[in-house]
Amino acid sequence: MNQAHRAIPDNRSALAFNSVWTREAIFIDTAEEYQPASAIDICRDVTVRLEVTVKLVDLGRRAFVRLRAQVDPPAAVAAFSKLSAAVEGVFSLFDGDDQTKLNAFARGQAPVLLLPYLRAVISSITAQSRMGAIVLPPINMVQIIERMQSSTEIEQATR
Repeated sequence: MNQAHRAIPDNRSALAFNSVWTREAIFIDTAEEYQPASAIDICRDVTVRLEVTVKLVDLGRRAFVRLRAQVDPPAAVAAFSKLSAAVEGVFSLFDGDDQTKLNAFARGQAPVLLLPYLRAVISSITAQSRMGAIVLPPINMVQIIERMQSSTEIEQATR
């Protein structure tokens, strides 16, 4: 189904995605001798651990959101020793004063928006490795965000 929709002012958000940058990019090859596996084989079975950090500033009108990934190779393949990357984005309110809207957005939607940038950083830093570019597999960010939010609620309830 091919449908076109216009983004008219009434459809636009009161939130802005101001900028994004790389905070961390680390790739350390393994010191061991091995038969290189292809990036395709490695990508299929990597383990990805994600961390989201949100910092609200300017009385809650701006949010710095960091999405960090620690990538571990498959257990059977000593493909690399360390692979991690982090990107950070700035989001702000430009219409209205509802800081709760920005806080909810920063914790829910912002990490989803940052994932393609994180994926690009990881692919870029591994592109010149002996196995080739590692591309993060599709990740269900909605499910991950729900888990992160429920664990935060549990932490706050136990304090």
